[in-house]
Amino acid sequence: MIDNLIIRECDAKDKTAFVKLNLDFMQEVMAENPYWTSLKIPSEEEMGSVFKEALSMPEHILIFVAEVDGKVVGYVNTWTVYSIWSGGKALTIDDLYIAAPYRRCGIGEKMMEYLIGYAEQNAYRRVQLHAEIDNGGAHNLYRKLGFTEEEILFFMKRINL
Repeated sequence: MIDNLIIRECDAKDKTAFVKLNLDFMQEVMAENPYWTSLKIPSEEEMGSVFKEALSMPEHILIFVAEVDGKVVGYVNTWTVYSIWSGGKALTIDDLYIAAPYRRCGIGEKMMEYLIGYAEQNAYRRVQLHAEIDNGGAHNLYRKLGFTEEEILFFMKRINL
């Protein structure tokens, strides 16, 4: 466990760290999961533009970072939807990534606990996410935190612009 961990909302000063972490994450995922290989890894400049656009839409996208000794070592990217069935907002966790040297130190769990608390304090009706089928460590963490597994398939169609 890391004692000097701060979890906070991401802001513009985190751009360089976020871009690096996100590009690292994309490279790891694409190496392990062939269905993502049709995606083009963006340049740092392109990812920086995406970051700026994401920060400009806080009603839809929230990004939180994990900081250790002043260094951003992880992030969680979320988006908000209105759930008809839940009768309110749902917080969807899109990406949760911790830099390799900081994994298995409890940071992911602390980030998830932070998000659950954030959702409770901000009138979200549920928190939802998807996880790779072979990511047993993540599955165990989510179950430990009270998430239930649903038998749902995730479908995706890429749109080429």
